Amino acid sequence: MAKDDEKYTWDWRAQIFPTIDPHSKVKHLIIQEYLQAYVQVLMRNALIPELRLSVVDGFCGGGQYNDVDGGAHFGSPVITLNAVREAEAIINVKRTQSRTVRTQNFFVDVKQANIDCLRAVLTAQGLGYRIDRDVFLQCSDFNDSLPLITKRIKDFGYGERAIFLLDQYAYGDVPFPSIKNIFNNIKNAEVLLTFNVDSLITYLSDRKSNRKAIANIGLEQHIPWSELAALKATQRHEWQYLIQRCLSKGILIESGAKFMTVFFITPLGSNPRTYWFIHLANQYRANDVMKSIHWRHGNHFSHMLSPSLFVGYDANRDVRVTSQEELVLGEKHHFDGVTNERICTELSELLPQQLYAKREQTFESLMHSMANYTMADEEVVKRSLNVAVANRDLEVRDKNGVSKRRKGESIRLSDVITAPAQSTFFFL
Repeated sequence: MAKDDEKYTWDWRAQIFPTIDPHSKVKHLIIQEYLQAYVQVLMRNALIPELRLSVVDGFCGGGQYNDVDGGAHFGSPVITLNAVREAEAIINVKRTQSRTVRTQNFFVDVKQANIDCLRAVLTAQGLGYRIDRDVFLQCSDFNDSLPLITKRIKDFGYGERAIFLLDQYAYGDVPFPSIKNIFNNIKNAEVLLTFNVDSLITYLSDRKSNRKAIANIGLEQHIPWSELAALKATQRHEWQYLIQRCLSKGILIESGAKFMTVFFITPLGSNPRTYWFIHLANQYRANDVMKSIHWRHGNHFSHMLSPSLFVGYDANRDVRVTSQEELVLGEKHHFDGVTNERICTELSELLPQQLYAKREQTFESLMHSMANYTMADEEVVKRSLNVAVANRDLEVRDKNGVSKRRKGESIRLSDVITAPAQSTFFFL
C-alpha cells in the first residue's frame, strides 16, 4: 500500500524498504483476517465446489517493509495472496475432494519503481509464477485503471465477487464517484478504504480552494459551510465531532453502499492524525463479520460519531508498542469491560427505538436497521436482549411461530421479535 514520497520509497536492488508503523500492522491484520473469514463464510456450505474472487489493491506499494525488529514485514499484496491460500487450506481440512478458491489479483500503483519492487518481492517469495496468470501488476492511477478492472471482474463471472483495498495516503486520491461506480457496476463488491479524516478537518474552511478540494471527492454537499465559522467559534471542540458525523453520513450516501462500518486508527506520536479504515458493502453479513474483527483489534472507543459507539486502535495506548504500562492504567487498561458497559448503555437507548418503531420484526430486520449506527455485532445485540427475553418483556419465536426463545443468545436471524404495546421494559 503506497504512501507519500518522503517516507515510502521502495528500491529492490538497493534493498531500500520503508519501515512499517504499528498502526499499519494492525490494518494489515484486519485485511488478513477479513479475507480468511470471507472465504470461510462463503464456503460454509460444504457442497459449494468453487469460489471465484477478485482482489484489487489500488495503492499496492512495493510489497515489503522493514519491521522494527529488523526483519521483513510483507505488504498487502503478499498478505492477500497468502490469506486466500490459507483459507482454502482450512475449508479443505478432512475432505477427500478438495474445493477451490480461484482468484484474480490486480495490484496497481502509480509508480513504476514500486511495481518493479513488488515484482521482485513476489518472485523472491515463490509467487513469481503467478504473475500474468492470476496476478496482474499495473503501473497506473487507480481511477484510470478502474474501467478495465471492472470489465475483467465481470468477465470472471461467478457472482462478481470482488474486494477493493484502497489505502490512499490523502483523502482525495479516490473520489467517491469512483467508489459509487464500483458498487453500481459490480454485483458483489466490497471496499476497504483509508480516509484521512483528521487531515481533512484540520484544514477545513469556507474558502474556494478548500471547497473545491472537497467537491473533487464528492462530499461538498455534506459539509455545513454556512455554519462552519460559527461552529468553530462557539464549539471549539465539538465542531469537529459534528463534521465527522456529516462526513460519515456523506460517505455512506455517496459511496452507493448499503452498509458501512468505521474503524478509527491513531498512529503513534505526540500529535498524531487519526484516520478511518472504512468497510463498505452491500451485504449485511459482510458488515457483521467485519465488526467482529474490529472488536478483536480495538483498544479504544469513541463517541465522535454519536449516538453510536465506534471502536478503533490507538498505537499510543498499545503497551506492546509503547512499553509504558502506566499509559493504559485505569479505564483504558480495562478496555473490554469498559467498552462492554458503554455498548450496553448505547444499546439500552438504541434498541427500544428500533423495536417500538416496528413492533413485530425479524431479528435480521432489526440488525439491518441499526447496522450503520452502532459497532455492536449480532452476538453483542443478542446478549443485550437476554434480560428482556428472559423476563418476557420481549417475545421471540421462530419463523413458524412454534418455538419460543428463553434467552437472547438463542435468537436466530429468522426469529420474529414482538415488542409490547407500551414502552415499559428495560433491556439492561
